Amino acid sequence: MSGRTLMIAATAMAMLGLPSLVQARESVTSIKPLLIEALQAGKAAGTLVGRDALALSGQFGTAAPILVDVERIGTHTEAGCGRLRVVTRQAGVVERDAQGKAGPATDQSFAWQVNYCRSGRFPIGESGEGVDE
Repeated sequence: MSGRTLMIAATAMAMLGLPSLVQARESVTSIKPLLIEALQAGKAAGTLVGRDALALSGQFGTAAPILVDVERIGTHTEAGCGRLRVVTRQAGVVERDAQGKAGPATDQSFAWQVNYCRSGRFPIGESGEGVDE
């Protein structure tokens, strides 16, 4: 598995609390509050801080902040739920090859989408049905 793939998976899991838009960024230890804010206001922006941010930054050899932008991009048939686009960014990420040799530091970003509800959970029957795109 490449360093970039690992970063993507680890960042998504950490920010969901599992095991750039122009607006003020709030400091968050999980992206959950940003998901809920975006459902209510249309968009949200934050900086991941705390234990998970430190672990991810150490893994990828950079002390740069992990920026998170969330935007509501669609509706869902379940009341209080919607489709969100999440973009995470971090500058100066160092990827390593299979032998552990570090490559040049580069800015990395990862965009993904998720259905989520204002109540802080995923929609019932979450497998893609009920999404208006």
